[in-house]
Amino acid sequence: MVSLPELDEPLLEATYDSDLLVEPCDEGLAAVVHEAVGEGSLFAQRTGYHADILRPNIVETLPAGWRDRLVSLEGVPNADALAPLDLLVVKLRVGRENNLEMVRAVMRGAPFTSDEFRAKLDATAMEEREVVRVCAWLEKIFGD
Repeated sequence: MVSLPELDEPLLEATYDSDLLVEPCDEGLAAVVHEAVGEGSLFAQRTGYHADILRPNIVETLPAGWRDRLVSLEGVPNADALAPLDLLVVKLRVGRENNLEMVRAVMRGAPFTSDEFRAKLDATAMEEREVVRVCAWLEKIFGD
């Protein structure tokens, strides 16, 4: 993870995509960027990597204050990464098996505790159904 460089390389080696939030962005621009670097693009065919283009409404699902915690990408002007805990909240909320595995792997080597992670989750607005689902995934990850 760009914002946690001390993590083991195998986690990064198992990642074949990057989520991009381009701002400002409309459907036309999102389509152009997807065609250039998205799944199935010539770029993806040549490199084995692709970008998932996020829609602006994704920001509604991010933890409060996420913009204040963005991590600048060295050598890449005007590009930032989510802070590690914010990214983990997003991945846990998505809940796909590969996302849960990423959360598990990051938490094994992370410089923060499961209590800090849970506090970030608690501070994130979620509907009741999602809270129940996320709690089940937390139990699956942490075994408590």
